[in-house]
Amino acid sequence: MEAVFGALWLPCLICFIIGMVLLILELCLPGFGLAGCTGALCFIAVIVMQFSTNNPTTATIVSAVMAAIILLLVAMFVRSMSRGLLFRSPIVLRERIEAGASLNTSETPSLLGKQGVVLTTLRPSGTILIDGKRYTAKTQARFIEKGENVTVIASDGLDWIVE
Repeated sequence: MEAVFGALWLPCLICFIIGMVLLILELCLPGFGLAGCTGALCFIAVIVMQFSTNNPTTATIVSAVMAAIILLLVAMFVRSMSRGLLFRSPIVLRERIEAGASLNTSETPSLLGKQGVVLTTLRPSGTILIDGKRYTAKTQARFIEKGENVTVIASDGLDWIVE
């Protein structure tokens, strides 16, 4: 191994394996990219170690292999997002709300004109109680304190406008 990859072949191999594991973790875990950035830094460390051993040909080959592996992982991730295991995961949203669709469905009774009591101060949004059920509500311009009576005057998505 030392004849092909130079004197630093063992640290290169360790960094390469750690980088692969971190990139695979980045594809599978939600987060902000810490594992992916660390994996990429491990790959860069491998390339730098290869160039430092005065072996640019091997460093170029290692770089090409790493790029191919990264492209393969990205392709597997994209395929999995569209048809595979990740698509069936509970963290992937499959339903959509079309533009212009009303969020107040027939399952939600019309509350227009009904009176209720404010459960949390509306500043301008909060919770109200109508007929024993809690609803999210908002006011148009003013704060309404907890305990005051309100009347529903309009609907805005899943929220009710009260005064």
